Amino acid sequence: MTTPPFYAGPRNAASWTLAGLGVVGATLGILGVVSPERQRRLSGFARPAEGDHTPAVLGSSSFAAIGEGGAYLLGAARGWPGFPAYVIARRTLMAAGLTGLAITGRAPRAFLHAAAWEALGAAAIAGALWLDRRNPARPA
Repeated sequence: MTTPPFYAGPRNAASWTLAGLGVVGATLGILGVVSPERQRRLSGFARPAEGDHTPAVLGSSSFAAIGEGGAYLLGAARGWPGFPAYVIARRTLMAAGLTGLAITGRAPRAFLHAAAWEALGAAAIAGALWLDRRNPARPA
């Protein structure tokens, strides 16, 4: 069986971490599409009133999570060298933004959980990159 030309496969800790986070993110996105009411409760939003667009926003964020999970999987599969650093920066920015929204009262306190998820993901990828650079001869 030959390997498709677009697939290099995860070869190091950073790629495996990206792949794991991609699977979790896509899975949570799918769960949000399948059960939007559960996602609404987990996000800390009140039950929407008539004409409220919260369900549409939550639905679009679920599809965004599916797309982002797919991007992580593709980045891990292709082994793009700069992709982990980009993801660390993006997740750090998201963590800061979500924290800011929550502490200023512009978003529910439950956004702090999402901020923590983003920060922990950035830290996990950074730690995996550090591990990879510390011991480049380590087999994946």
